Amino acid sequence: MDLIVAGNAAVTSPRARAHRLTHQLRVLIEQQIDEGRLKPGDRLLPERELAYQYGASRNVVRAALAELGKAGRITRHVGRGTLVAGPAPSREGVEGLRLADVSPTEALEFRLAFEPGLAEAMALHGSENDLRAIVECVDQGDAARHWEDWEHWDRKFHQRLVAATHNRLAIAVYDVVTRIRDRRPWLRVKQGRSNLERWRQYQREHRGIADALLARDADALASAIRSHLQKVRIRMLASD
Repeated sequence: MDLIVAGNAAVTSPRARAHRLTHQLRVLIEQQIDEGRLKPGDRLLPERELAYQYGASRNVVRAALAELGKAGRITRHVGRGTLVAGPAPSREGVEGLRLADVSPTEALEFRLAFEPGLAEAMALHGSENDLRAIVECVDQGDAARHWEDWEHWDRKFHQRLVAATHNRLAIAVYDVVTRIRDRRPWLRVKQGRSNLERWRQYQREHRGIADALLARDADALASAIRSHLQKVRIRMLASD
């Protein structure tokens, strides 16, 4: 099964295309884990065979496996290969809750309550490397022209904001949010309500968030994140 790259190749940079392919492969493997086709303890094929199976380069395979490793979905052992981690965290995030059943509305309500509250930790603990990575997301987002690239850089931007807290619990919780965002219901809503002008609006808001973080102004940062997510909720969930 080859990975499918949508979009206009004329306006898609090699780097953006690689990011998109990496994300697609990660989602494909993660779905196999979530659906039970790959079970905890199962060994994944070697990188060379995965590349052949999915029609991807080994660099893309390696990057997708690295993301899955960071998310705790797989473990890699010398002499044993790459194994599916267990238990699979995305099937049930807390007792009785299937993450597949979480709606975009619920996800946005949670993010609105969660992300602004981390502003003080972001401003206090964010390193210079964290800040450069966040600004890079905004800069790359300015150059994006296709909705899959928009989704990639939007997701990265918010992940890197939370990573700047250096709070392991916050980062682990937000990884669950990211897995919800990667599911088809969210992506269908996002694709159906995305266009270049709306993305530019998001980018202006992202730039304002980044500027507040660069100034280490926790109050302005919390306000900017809250305002952005409130607008996202209105734009994403408003009826046609």
